[in-house]
Amino acid sequence: MRTKIAEAYKSARKHLGLTQRQAGSAVGISNPAIVKLEKGKTDNPNWEYTKFLVEQGINYFYLIGLSDEIEGQLIETVSKSELETLKSDYQDLKEEKEALEKQVSEMIPRSEWEKLKDKIKNYESIFKMLKVEKG
Repeated sequence: MRTKIAEAYKSARKHLGLTQRQAGSAVGISNPAIVKLEKGKTDNPNWEYTKFLVEQGINYFYLIGLSDEIEGQLIETVSKSELETLKSDYQDLKEEKEALEKQVSEMIPRSEWEKLKDKIKNYESIFKMLKVEKG
């Protein structure tokens, strides 16, 4: 995982005043898993932990490195054009995934395959937290 994202998870936890053990036990993951995440030793942040942080008021976009603001809302308001851009990017990733599925066993290292799946999960989680502006 990129260092910026690992640091974001660490600073988010500290912002909430939680120890690694407290944060892990809040969502049922081990302390070593939190340590690994905060040191950037994993490419797959635990979704339950991410969801927990967002529910505590941490900006999801901060966690994935797209914002410098640590505090946020669970629901972000976006314009229809922004939503269409996100949908288009998401569709492109899905199509890329489908094309790569045919080649994954021989041509693509498993780590690259996992990174692509993580990107798709990030888009799916963004969609769950969006509210489209009316008009």
